[in-house]
Amino acid sequence: MRIDIYSDTVCPWCYLGKRRFDLAVATRHQYEPVVTWRPFELNPDVPVEGVDRETFMAARMSDQARLEQSHAELERLGEASGIEFRFDLIDRIPNTRRSHLLIAHAARFGLQAAVKDRIMRAYFEEGSDIGDLDQLVRLASEVGLSAAEARNALILRVGQDGVVAAERHAAVLGITGVPTYIFDGQYTISGAQEVGIFARVFDQVAEFASARGVAS
Repeated sequence: MRIDIYSDTVCPWCYLGKRRFDLAVATRHQYEPVVTWRPFELNPDVPVEGVDRETFMAARMSDQARLEQSHAELERLGEASGIEFRFDLIDRIPNTRRSHLLIAHAARFGLQAAVKDRIMRAYFEEGSDIGDLDQLVRLASEVGLSAAEARNALILRVGQDGVVAAERHAAVLGITGVPTYIFDGQYTISGAQEVGIFARVFDQVAEFASARGVAS
């Protein structure tokens, strides 16, 4: 079972969706999904040094009460999945290109999912600036990557063509929001689905694959 997941590292619903997805995978030991995390930039125009979060959010969402309500909902849902959202610790909205480059670098060492999770945890639970080079190198080393190699990859923008190509492919596929999950290149679902829904999708995709095998 091949699963491509498009998400952004500053998307709270992507973080919640990843945690629920991981919990669902743990309930289906009979499958061996091959998961690839694909890049998607929600705010590509944010400068490389990032912007003040309060100013950014005020420009994007004038209804403060609605924003607080959204945060409260995410905190409640996150707690049920083992996530402690700390929006109060986040000072900046980063440009996420570097974080996606690091995730692409980690894929070459089989640590893509681990780095993805560590980056999102650092942002949403620790308030780290995940657009900062030094912060990303620190996170990479915590997961087991060489700090020197991670730094060089980010400075030299290794894999940037692949990241850009993946983002363009998302546009071709008509993906306008994340998280989006594509199973075996054929079946797509979006949003931070419940664990049970993810589990049922795994079963259905496996059944479809088995039926195709019998038919052939």
